[in-house]
Amino acid sequence: MPKPAVMGTRAATARETIAALADAQLEPRELIHEVAERVRRVVPYDRATWALTDPETLLETDEAVVEGVLLDCAVVLETIRHELAGDDVNLFDQLDRAGAAAASLSGATGGDLATSARHRALLAPQGLDDELRLLARSGDATWGTATLARATDAPAFTPEEVRFVASVAGHLGRGLRAALGRTPLVAPATGGAGMLIVDGDSRIEASTADAQQWLTRIPSPHDGEYLPTPLALVAEHAQAFARSARDLRPARLRLPIPGDGWLLVRGDVLNAADGGAARTALVLEPAGRAELVPLLHALYGLTERERNVTELLVTGLTTDAVAERLAISRHTLRDHVKAIFAKTGVASRPELTALFGTERAAS
Repeated sequence: MPKPAVMGTRAATARETIAALADAQLEPRELIHEVAERVRRVVPYDRATWALTDPETLLETDEAVVEGVLLDCAVVLETIRHELAGDDVNLFDQLDRAGAAAASLSGATGGDLATSARHRALLAPQGLDDELRLLARSGDATWGTATLARATDAPAFTPEEVRFVASVAGHLGRGLRAALGRTPLVAPATGGAGMLIVDGDSRIEASTADAQQWLTRIPSPHDGEYLPTPLALVAEHAQAFARSARDLRPARLRLPIPGDGWLLVRGDVLNAADGGAARTALVLEPAGRAELVPLLHALYGLTERERNVTELLVTGLTTDAVAERLAISRHTLRDHVKAIFAKTGVASRPELTALFGTERAAS
């Protein structure tokens, strides 16, 4: 691996290019590939994993873009479990709650990488040493993540390199968020609720016919025995949620089906009556309005108050009734409505209702 680049013109050029790419209306995976190429020129690395995420749960919504190695299912599962165990530094959940855009493992451990459970169990056995994590944030939400790693014979990521990655993370987040906004937020045209029963290693033990149909529509590099990575994440999250007292995010995922709307995946643990090994049930069903409207809120960057105003406006309440319900003045309400219209690009209440009602977010 080449030595870390000296920041300067190269970094400024890469930053400007990435900002332009974010506005180029690229599809998510194409954008990731282009951004990764520019980042690598300034911050060299030996291996990387880039992922799209559901901003509510940080679970991946697609198979990750992996550079430098082809990960097998066992490594993917072990990585997921370490992330959910909660006994390490720089976990994506921690970084997201802190509003961080980038952080290095060497920085978090004071240079003593061996104190990290992730380093001992995952990085070192693969010949990797320091790690730099990126959160593609935009509008107070995280739309993607990346993990960059260097080999044991390479220097640690410098604070300057971390700052560069943090400076471009928002551009990537903006581009991913915009790409998601171009995906119709509707339930799939066909398909009913289905269920999968999986074991502790994310192998499918039983399934309904509808669940099998959904599996054929979810891209996956694995064979039929293993779950696609997004579903494995939900299953592992459900198991961690059941055994942990930590404040974990819910075990559910809003999953885009290529060319056909959105699927909701929910996981829960089934305890065996005979005390045997627990299984996980995954419910796969068309995403309803209750799941898609919050995603719209995040896509348009609405504040909590603006979300409340929007939900009341689309129900058909008069402006006086909305102001009274929220205990605010009509003048304040007008300011909120003006901000909502500007963020969503609509010019009237009927357009707002169409955007947040059944025409975009299925009931």
